[in-house]
Formats: sequence, structure tokens, C-alpha cells
Amino acid sequence: MGREVFVGRGVEFDISHALSIGSHTLIAPGCFITDHSHKHVAGRTIASQGCEGAPVSIGSDVWLGANVVVLAGVHIADGAVVAAGAVVRSSVGPMQIVAGVPARVVGQRN
Repeated sequence: MGREVFVGRGVEFDISHALSIGSHTLIAPGCFITDHSHKHVAGRTIASQGCEGAPVSIGSDVWLGANVVVLAGVHIADGAVVAAGAVVRSSVGPMQIVAGVPARVVGQRN
């Protein structure tokens, strides 16, 4: 974790592989960040299948709005903004603004 990172109340980091967070990043209340998910092949119980995942990285000067969900393998580049309630399942480019479920580009920081 970088310098001067804000982590709001009720944020959950569910990490089994790796998470990196750059400096001056803001993580608003209620966010959920995970680097893994359960396997779910039919014919076997989900609990018996274990998990698979990939590291998550969040750059510097990033703002995650309230209740954002970040899923395994995602890279959120420097300067990005993720709108409240978004579910990020693919990587976000530098200075991009994303929103929605799933998150998609809606703007660019100028």
C-alpha cells in the first residue's frame, strides 16, 4: 500500500493472492476488493471446488466511489475514477472514468 491512502469504513479486502494500491488513492466506504472467486462446475458442490484468481492492482491517485466491487485480475491504472456502485471486472486505463454493472468507460479526466 502506498502513502496517504484513504480506506473508508466497511471496506473489505478479500485477498488470497496479491493486492497492490498506489499512493494518494481514495477507497470510499463499503467497497469490496477480491482477487479470487469460487469455481462452479456442475455436478460438484461449489464449496468442494476451491477457488481460482489473479492479483489485483490499483494505481496512484485513484478514486473508488462508495460500494464499488473490484474482481480478480483487474488493474485500475493511475488517475482512474470508478463511480459508486460499479462492478469492475476488467482493467481500467489511466485517467478513465468508469461506471455501471459491469463497469464501462463513461468519461476521461481532463
